Order: sequence, then C-alpha cells, then structure tokens
Amino acid sequence: MLGDLQDKLSNIVRKLQGTAHFDETVLTDVLAELQKSLISADVDVKLVYSFIEQVKKRVKEEKGLKFTQREQFIYVIYEELANILGTGKTLEIKEKPTKILLVGLFGSGKTTTAAKIAKYYKKRGYKVALLGLDTYRPAAMQQIKQLAEQVQVPYFIDTAEKKPENVVKKFEKEFPKYDIIIGDSAGRNALDKELQKEIKDIKREFQPAESILVIPADIGQNAKEQARMFKELVNIKSVIITRMDGTARGGGALTACKETGSQILFIGTGEKIDELEEFNPKNFVSQLLGLGDINTLLKKAEEAFTVEQAKDATKKFLEGKFTFIDFYEQLQGIKKMGDFKKVINLIPGLGGLPKELLDLQGDKMAKFEHILKSMTFEELQDPDLVTGTRIQRIAFGSGVPEDEVRELVKSFRQLSKISKKFDPRKMKGIEKNFNLKKLQGMM
Repeated sequence: MLGDLQDKLSNIVRKLQGTAHFDETVLTDVLAELQKSLISADVDVKLVYSFIEQVKKRVKEEKGLKFTQREQFIYVIYEELANILGTGKTLEIKEKPTKILLVGLFGSGKTTTAAKIAKYYKKRGYKVALLGLDTYRPAAMQQIKQLAEQVQVPYFIDTAEKKPENVVKKFEKEFPKYDIIIGDSAGRNALDKELQKEIKDIKREFQPAESILVIPADIGQNAKEQARMFKELVNIKSVIITRMDGTARGGGALTACKETGSQILFIGTGEKIDELEEFNPKNFVSQLLGLGDINTLLKKAEEAFTVEQAKDATKKFLEGKFTFIDFYEQLQGIKKMGDFKKVINLIPGLGGLPKELLDLQGDKMAKFEHILKSMTFEELQDPDLVTGTRIQRIAFGSGVPEDEVRELVKSFRQLSKISKKFDPRKMKGIEKNFNLKKLQGMM
C-alpha cells in the first residue's frame, strides 16, 4: 500500500532508530523529509504544514513519558498521522437484512468491491447476496453473476430491465432470507443529473441502511470533491478506497475523506477478491512507518492456519529449528494469506527484508513447491544436505534450472537467519536500541 510513501516513512523511522544523539538538527531534518514525503503522496499542502507544526510542538513540549527522545518523536509522528486519517468506521450488521448500496463514478471498482465485501462477511458467518443495479453498463450483470459464483454467494440480476428501482421491486421478497444484501449501482464519468436521479430512485426503493461511496486511491485530492458531492446527494458517511496498491497518490484520497466528515470503512489492497481490509487508522499508520500491524497479521493467519499449526510454526521459527517441510507448509499458508510482501510488512521490523524474500510469490512460489516435492524426506528434514549433485538431481526432477534450486536454498537460509534475530535471549539487545515493545504498547 502506498509503496513509495511507505518506503520513505519506514526509512525515516529506521534512521531515527539508528541515531546516536537526538537534537534540533535531527528534528529539523526529519520533519523536512516528512513534509516532502507527504506532499509527494498528494496530501493537501495546508494539512501537511499543520501536521508538521503540531509534531514539532508536541516533541518540544511533551516531557515525562517513559520514552527516549527519539522514541517520543516516532510516537508523536505515529499519533498525528493517525489523527489526520480520521477514526475509521465499522459497519454494524444489526437488522436483517442489512442493505448496503455502493455508489461512485465509472471505473471506481464498485462491482469487484461488492464481491469483496460479500466474501468478507461470508467468512464471518453471514448470509450474503449480491444485487445487480447497474442497468447502464451492458456487461455489469454478467460481471455480478461471475463474481457471485466466484465467492459462492447468491445473486439477483435482470438483464432485460432498464430501471434499477424495478430490479429492487422484482427481488425484494427474497431479501429477508439474507443477513446482508449488497447493491451495486451504476456509475458515470461524472455525477450528472441522470446519475443523480438514478441514485435517488434506487435509494428510495431499496432503502439501504448504509450508502457507501467507492473511490479509487489514484484520484488523489479529487476524492474530496467526490465525497462532498455524493454526501449532498445521498448523505454519504462511509467510503471505501480501492486501488491502494497501485498508486503513490493515495494520501490525497485518505486525508480528503476526513475533511468531508466521511469515514473510511475498507481499503482495497489489490485486485484479488481477498484483498480487502477493514480500515483502522492506527494499524495503517503503524504499517506505513514500518512498525508492522500485528492485529491484521493475526486475522490473516487465523484464516490461513489452524491454531495448532500457527503455534507450532511460530515456536519452530523463533527457535530457528524449522526445516524445508515447515517451509513448504508455511508457503501453503502464505498463499492463503495473500501477497508475501504485504504479509511481511505487517510484521514489526521486517519491512527491510532482502528483495529475494519479498518477491517470494506467484510463479516463484509455485516453482519452489515443485522443487520441494522433488526432494527426499532426508533432504527435507536436513536442508544442509542440499548441495552439489543433490542440487543437480532435484533440478532435473522438478524441471527447473539448478540456479532456481540454489535460490530456494538461499531464501530458506535468509529466513533462518531472520528467525535467529527473534531468539528471546537476543531480543534484549534489539530493545536496547529501540523499545518497539513499549511503543506498540502505547498504540
């Protein structure tokens, strides 16, 4: 998410962690870097200046906390960034059915987002159905059908009907069978009179408990105007921001929403159906600063591993005793959790892993699985055996070049080295340089 901004902010934190002395020069230099990074991410200039002044004021005035000066500086940055992103919002499912209407301009990703929300709530035990209300775009109903089948939820569409409010009337007797009905409305290139009338007609007939504006992160500060227009039209109070993975301008969309009084419900972190996350400003900022996001990581892990698997894998990892067998099992789990780089960024202190490990996804993960399947049980139990002629045999058996077998061994060894850094006996040395535990406790 916001890759460029995340890299810059986490680098700032790492520099602060490595600073021997904290003085006025360090404060000035870091604030200048922060200001430049936020403006380049399309955050409103006035908001950035206000943020910088508030951070500077607090760092100079607040005393007596159980932090070193540099820890206090990082904590203030963290808190003030979270403040400008709003409080976040949770969608409460109270009545049955809870009807949700997605609105937004053309190309914002409403239909895919509808399916993502459906899967999100289905995983949590709710009976969900999709309702196709986009009668303007020819392929919209077919897309709803395909996505509903993909996430395995019922759907209601009418390819012949031209008025979306009539689609609502046709299927409303079915709605009480479900906990949540998600209506996907049409979009246009602009909020013209035709779209305004259509949305009002849908809202009058559908009577949603929540109307949610879907906006792409790459529109930057233009999000502010969209949020304002839709708020005036249908009293929008909630926003979902899509395409957070593909832009450096998302700071504008994130901060602009707060200025209109709208709260962000979810953020779309990729194109896959699973890549939707509840927006929690504090967790989000923690991740941006390279401090990880343990809560989101645990939620992902709960869906990918059984409790016993997670405990066993964690124990072996922390003890540095895991084998290729454990590595293979964890590859399977990581595939369920999502993009490896995104998962790693949720773990405090691991934002700066070698590129070889961060690129461990997609085709590369599939090749690694083939390689592991070509090893003997003895090799899987003892990775040190995989050298020389054994590499040649494994490469031949898995149908990959020998270099790719060596790359797997290298990645595994890098992971082994990282696990040793987390040896509880060595953690005191890390905490001495930067009390991450204490900082996270305050969050």
